Amino acid sequence: MSEDPAQALAAVVPPELRELLRGRQLVLTRPVGGPHAGRHASTRAGLGDQFRGHRPYSPGDDPRRIDWRAVARRDRLVLRQTDSEDALATVLLLDASGGMAYGTGASNKLRHAAALAGAVAHLALRQGDRVGFACGRDGALELGQLRPHGGAPRLAALAQALLREPAGACPWPALLAAAAPALPRRSLVLLFSDLLDPDPADPNADARLLHDLAALRSRGHDVVLVQVLHRDELEFPWSGRGLWRFEDARGAREPREGHAPSLRAAYLERLGAHLSRLERGCADAGLHLHRCVSDQPLTAALLGLLARLAGRPQPAEAGA
Repeated sequence: MSEDPAQALAAVVPPELRELLRGRQLVLTRPVGGPHAGRHASTRAGLGDQFRGHRPYSPGDDPRRIDWRAVARRDRLVLRQTDSEDALATVLLLDASGGMAYGTGASNKLRHAAALAGAVAHLALRQGDRVGFACGRDGALELGQLRPHGGAPRLAALAQALLREPAGACPWPALLAAAAPALPRRSLVLLFSDLLDPDPADPNADARLLHDLAALRSRGHDVVLVQVLHRDELEFPWSGRGLWRFEDARGAREPREGHAPSLRAAYLERLGAHLSRLERGCADAGLHLHRCVSDQPLTAALLGLLARLAGRPQPAEAGA
């Protein structure tokens, strides 16, 4: 694939979403701290626009930073301090399991998640931030671009990974174990998945996933779970007297057969309980949960995600 940023972006982000990106920025509510210059408010003093405070002048300080109005009030030399601007490290963790293959056309879950991930990466790289990413697919890890870097080649590599066919299961414990030591200080971690069946072999997989993500949060990282669901998964629209057969796209569970009316009530009850546990778990662990439905406009999904990151009220049409 070409390393041209425009071509890489067009491969995964549809035109209406690319148009929305014009003039947009990726903004976080909290300050970041890092060694690279960027556009985010920093935890340390430096050269920037936001006033931080005064400190006494010391020999060797830049005299251009003397605040002469404050000197007149205090009768001593003081320096005006401002917040510096640092680059943010954004790491995208993507579920490319077979379960994300559900849906046709624009409602395909992985296609929806890939467009959002590509849009976030484009915004970050355009404003001088660094991006890393990793995928879990067919029971294996794809970690070649996990450590955050900037530049057009990073966007092209991400697009190439997102365009590969989903398959098998996403090994979340191994993926998070690999990601943790590669995260720079105070990173933004975005996880894209349907979060429906993290590990069919482990009945406590949901709790373990939240525990591992909470460990990242405890180290000072911001963690956002972008849950992408299909409308069919939320509503179970199948009906009729015929016999239906449902197969696990991840290949880990036995097929289920039955009449739709008899399956629907039990399925929706279990789904509701699962989603409620996920919401409570995220709230208790300080994790941010952003839920999308793959048939909703991508523009609304992205605006809702950016609003959540910036701590603004989400648009009414965003979210499930």
